[in-house]
Amino acid sequence: MRDLLARDGVPEGYKVEVFDGTVIMSPRTPEQSRTAFQIRRAVEDAVPFPIGRERVIGNVWLRFPGENDAAPDLAILAHDAERHGDSYDCIDVLAVAEVASRPGDEKDYVRNVAKYARFGIDLYLIADPFKQLCTLLTEPHATGYGKVKEIPYGQPFRLTLSTGERIEVDTSDFPVRA
Repeated sequence: MRDLLARDGVPEGYKVEVFDGTVIMSPRTPEQSRTAFQIRRAVEDAVPFPIGRERVIGNVWLRFPGENDAAPDLAILAHDAERHGDSYDCIDVLAVAEVASRPGDEKDYVRNVAKYARFGIDLYLIADPFKQLCTLLTEPHATGYGKVKEIPYGQPFRLTLSTGERIEVDTSDFPVRA
């Protein structure tokens, strides 16, 4: 997979992941792109320049020891995150945001919840344009997250990173999908 990506073997506008041994290649929807952009902008606005822009990445490989790597829609890295070629270690990730690409997406709502929690990612946000709902998961443990908060689109909310940084996210302009 890394060789394919290195040779630009993925068509523009597509996202490719290996998940549980299966290659998933799907086009990004306008809703995914716009929502990820809006969350990214909120992070960059909250964290001082240039550090904020260096710490927020999207569709970049994260390495999970002993498991398939992942390329979430958005990830916020620790201040001292160390780049390894074109990827980062999951241990350096403070938060992940995914935008659901289809209704009830099992990858986002089941498999990613278990994986991100198991590897200690403190904050996992799922923005769902179909449900018009953000699901914020915190307090990771071996099988999932201890706290789940649902925020309807249209309501702002705050992400508090383990570093104490606070990010205000305005969902009033998040795109929706029928």
